[in-house]
Amino acid sequence: MNRNQIFFITVFLAFLLNSEICSSLDLSKYQSFLKTEVASEPAKISESKKKNTSSKKDSKNLASERSEKSSEEADASYRDVRRPVLNEQKNKKDNLSLPSETRIPAGLRPILSERKNPKEGVSISGGTGAFLVPSPGVIEPGKTAVAVHAIPIDLYDVTDRKVGTDNYFNTSTKVLFGVSEGFELGLEKTFSNQDQFDITEPVFITTKYQVPGNITLGGCFATSPDAYSSVWVETGVPVLWVGVGANFGVNTYKFTYRGWERLARAKFGGYNYTYSTALGYADQVWFMVGGALPISNHLHFVYDFNGDRFSMGFRANYQKTVFFDLAYISDGDYERLPGAIAHERMGNFVFGGSIEY
Repeated sequence: MNRNQIFFITVFLAFLLNSEICSSLDLSKYQSFLKTEVASEPAKISESKKKNTSSKKDSKNLASERSEKSSEEADASYRDVRRPVLNEQKNKKDNLSLPSETRIPAGLRPILSERKNPKEGVSISGGTGAFLVPSPGVIEPGKTAVAVHAIPIDLYDVTDRKVGTDNYFNTSTKVLFGVSEGFELGLEKTFSNQDQFDITEPVFITTKYQVPGNITLGGCFATSPDAYSSVWVETGVPVLWVGVGANFGVNTYKFTYRGWERLARAKFGGYNYTYSTALGYADQVWFMVGGALPISNHLHFVYDFNGDRFSMGFRANYQKTVFFDLAYISDGDYERLPGAIAHERMGNFVFGGSIEY
């Protein structure tokens, strides 16, 4: 081949190659694809911007709704009387104060909220409380209570035989005053319808004073040497309280058949008598237990122990103002003494009542 032929063939081959490459590398579709992707990117950005703006608007609307709701609730807290409203700070010692919406069951009210002035009846010994012993609670300031209890008795002579067939009674009368906050003062006097024996019953001055810490100090003081005086300290709640006390003020009793000292009794505790020496005296120290269990708003089961005898019975009330008592009282040391020493023995059933006004 000459040079012209070789040049011609080379140019022809180059032309063919150029046409094949161009036909095989068709970039029109790729370019269109790039165009759609590039075009879709701004759309996505715009949509995201729209979403962000809408979410911001929603959050603003939600915040405004919440603020409106909170403002409405804040206003409602002053309008709705059922919501507890914070009062001014009360006494710092009042650690048992409960919210206004708290509802205490009726059976638990005497335990939680009626310790100081439980609105109880009056005991036989004088002072508000159970049947035989007083309680830690006191009568409300400015209030007055009057009580009467009838106690059947039996009389015995020096041969320990029962005297008479009549129905004899001791009538215990009490009057109490709420002198001031936490302080109760009263008088107790027992009258008898028997005239067989000279058994004197002096006037007793009863008192109770509450000290901080739910503790009550009390006393029952005889106005003559014919009976023991007593002091005590007690604590507890209306359904259960305990206490300890002491008797004082009377010399040891000495019995002889030619004559004897008059037997002096104590309101609390038992009596000790030694037959070999014919000496007797009341318990120097004694303890007591008492309580009133609510059966309903108008009826309580009352029980107590005065260091010598126990009692149990029922106390009905009308609007916590008028109280009616019926109780069984066990025999004690005084009922076990022979008739030559103690001519009087108390019966086992007591009835009476009290009124507080």
